[in-house]
Amino acid sequence: MRQTIANKGITSLRHQRIDGLIRKIDLQLGRLFNIKRGLSILCLILLSYCTSALSTPQSAEVSSQSINVQAALIKNFTHLIEWPKTRLVKDNTEFNLCTYQSKKLEQQFKTIFTNKQIKGKQVNILSINSTDFKGCDLIYITDSSKKLLSRVLESARTLGILTISAQDGYGEQGIHINFYKSGQNMAFELNKHALDSAGFQVSTQLYRYARIVK
Repeated sequence: MRQTIANKGITSLRHQRIDGLIRKIDLQLGRLFNIKRGLSILCLILLSYCTSALSTPQSAEVSSQSINVQAALIKNFTHLIEWPKTRLVKDNTEFNLCTYQSKKLEQQFKTIFTNKQIKGKQVNILSINSTDFKGCDLIYITDSSKKLLSRVLESARTLGILTISAQDGYGEQGIHINFYKSGQNMAFELNKHALDSAGFQVSTQLYRYARIVK
């Protein structure tokens, strides 16, 4: 009984920390867009999270923290990205963030994005097991997609879906945004060719703080 209560307390505290991180970035974002240099300062803030938020030893808890930080960054990266204008969207009231072949990640994102919005739309988390990504706005690709990565990327490109991952080498293979470890820190890379060919418009400010891959 005591163990159960303790676990609930830890879970509640973790959720509060997640919400606090996202609210903090959201508050800074709202303030910064009201000034001329907002995008530049925003990217500096994002960079500081990338390079310092995960400076801790590897563990299961750090893995969870990594997802929390990535989620907060993903949410704010979308403010600097415009989706292809030719993209057909059936439902324009929700932002569908999909996870590919990962129920665990789906549950993590559902916890993180509860009652959150992306680009002014309520976030809806979906788990996708096939390469039919119709309805997704963004899809997070895990390491389970290695054998089907080329098919996954082609489907996403055709449908105008932003792809994000955190796997070594995925950026070079065509993932739009790929998180990676730099020493004990987290950073991110952008595949400019893949973004341009798919019709995404990305702020130069985001490119400034990313590693560019081709």
